Amino acid sequence: MGSMVYVSGALSDVSDSIRQEYLGFYESIGQLMESLGLVAYVPHKNTDPVRHRDVTPQQVDMIDRTAVTMATLVVAVVDNPSLGVGIEVEMAFHAHKPVVLICHQDRIRERRISRLVRGNPAVVHEIIYSTIDDALMQLETFVRSHLQQQAESVLPSSLMTVRL
Repeated sequence: MGSMVYVSGALSDVSDSIRQEYLGFYESIGQLMESLGLVAYVPHKNTDPVRHRDVTPQQVDMIDRTAVTMATLVVAVVDNPSLGVGIEVEMAFHAHKPVVLICHQDRIRERRISRLVRGNPAVVHEIIYSTIDDALMQLETFVRSHLQQQAESVLPSSLMTVRL
């Protein structure tokens, strides 16, 4: 199995008017990761609070905690306030997993994103975007660079003639 990326985003208290847009955003992030040869874990595909009502809070904690711990990278969309996303970022910190935050430029400009999540030591990069396409392009650039750095840290330079 390839390296896994955990895609974190608000689910429980997202207004109906933007819910489908954000679920689609999370899925687009997952598809991008898979196009780069990674495995994406997108929680709402398994434990959506609307579609999977019978999954208990304890089961969600166990599933998500395990997935964050197994991930090599956590991508967290922080546009919408979410206790779960904040907890997942902190789980990533305790599991020594790097986190990329993705946030709309308006939310940053309006200072509506918690400095606590932005300042978490696990956060290695912030993507501040104007459109979803912009966010995905920035994320692809970051992930390709991140994978390159990981490869260079473990492979002898003589094997590094192939570029990702």
